Amino acid sequence: MDDSYLFGPDLLVAPVLTAGATARTAYLPAGATWTDAWTGELYEGGRSVTVDAPLDRIPLFLRDGARLPVAE
Repeated sequence: MDDSYLFGPDLLVAPVLTAGATARTAYLPAGATWTDAWTGELYEGGRSVTVDAPLDRIPLFLRDGARLPVAE
């Protein structure tokens, strides 16, 4: 996938670029376990996953238990 990117070493961002899309497929690099930052679901790297992508959130994945320090 050429439209996802790492923001620092541990945060993979998979923005939705298709108007009206409600899901997004993202490739998670091998050699790590990735956590969906919104749901907490774990994925092994080296494969593509499809996740929900409602209008109000960008799919984000955290590498190997990294934390995303944000407050609502």
